[in-house]
Amino acid sequence: MARARSVAIIGGGIGGLTVANALKQIGMSVSLYERAPYFIPTVGAAFGLQPNGQISLAHIGFKDQIEKIVNPIHKWQVINENCEVVAKTDELREFGKRFGYFMGGALRAELVDVLKEPLEKSGILYYSHNMTNIKQDKDGVTISFDNEKQQKTVRVDMVIGADGIRSTVVKQIFPQTAPPIYIKKNIFYGMIDNIDEQTSINPIVREKNTITQNFDHGEFLTYPAGDKGQCMWAVLYSADTPPSTNDDAEWTKMNNQHELNQCLAKFRQSHPVHECAAATDKQRLLHFGLYYRQHRNDGWHRNRICLLGDSCHATLPYVGQGANMAIEDAISLATCLEKNNFEMEPAFQEYYKKRFNRTKRVVNISRYMGLFYHSENPIIRSIKLPVISWLINSGMMLKSLEKEMYGNCPVPIEQKNIVK
Repeated sequence: MARARSVAIIGGGIGGLTVANALKQIGMSVSLYERAPYFIPTVGAAFGLQPNGQISLAHIGFKDQIEKIVNPIHKWQVINENCEVVAKTDELREFGKRFGYFMGGALRAELVDVLKEPLEKSGILYYSHNMTNIKQDKDGVTISFDNEKQQKTVRVDMVIGADGIRSTVVKQIFPQTAPPIYIKKNIFYGMIDNIDEQTSINPIVREKNTITQNFDHGEFLTYPAGDKGQCMWAVLYSADTPPSTNDDAEWTKMNNQHELNQCLAKFRQSHPVHECAAATDKQRLLHFGLYYRQHRNDGWHRNRICLLGDSCHATLPYVGQGANMAIEDAISLATCLEKNNFEMEPAFQEYYKKRFNRTKRVVNISRYMGLFYHSENPIIRSIKLPVISWLINSGMMLKSLEKEMYGNCPVPIEQKNIVK
């Protein structure tokens, strides 16, 4: 069987950066190609770096760096539209004490900096490389790039497509793939610096190490991110189309403001979403539509080319696992390649077998949660908050979280306290 010693990774997101580090550590010749001219710190971009993602990154040597950029979450609370707490638990703190890893919020740019540093030092991270063509034969894969001033080709044994939900690799290698599915929901997503100093914001939202949610109009969410007092907030709302884009930056800014005003109008004036929006610099506000991919059931590879992360199982944000699943993919793929002595076919098959059910479950749970949160059915709307409150207060939700984040993590961790 064909063995791989050289690999090209297409896409420098979190999944691509993680798999580049993992494969480099097991002795492969790695090159990572990113379309952008450099990594642009995405304004407003924070995400949940969950214990399973942290454990996976620690497995390849990043434990100390991750601890520095994650803001641990100890408490979880749900508020009603009057900003009254209707459910609360501080049991999230116990997860960290028992397993050594807390649920946490992180800034995407800080994690990217951690992961790209060893690759840049090794000279294997290439910017401004837009893949235009990819062809494979029995001996290897040839990739064509446009990189600003010239066209170039690269020849390698293996390719990993880690280029996201609108993957160019998928379009060329899996041409019958259905496009991403828009769920008719959009999100505004902002960052507030120095949240402790923002006295105009309700103290419930400013509570330290706490994730706060409200479900009266779609979903409102806040949590701490990073280690410098930042707070991420988001509000999701129903829409017939995703946010409009235009080459005219001023037009886009005005359009976003109009849609933000429409979204905020659905909430009572006393709701903290108004305070969060007012405290956010518009340059630190993201606005985008929500999409997911139907799960591939015909494998994630074709001969020497394999997929990873959102290119094969893009999920919605309702369980906060998108980036974490890509990180897990990276560790699992590297493990399978090393175990199979770098023989691609058995390694890719084992990788798919290990990852398919877990990622499909996450995609499905997230989709169903979104349907529940946003349902217009009057019966579901009437029971939504009581059901969510019961799940949190009863501990049922915590048991499920423990199993997913610790018990099902692909990297072994102390098992004695994990729910079976």
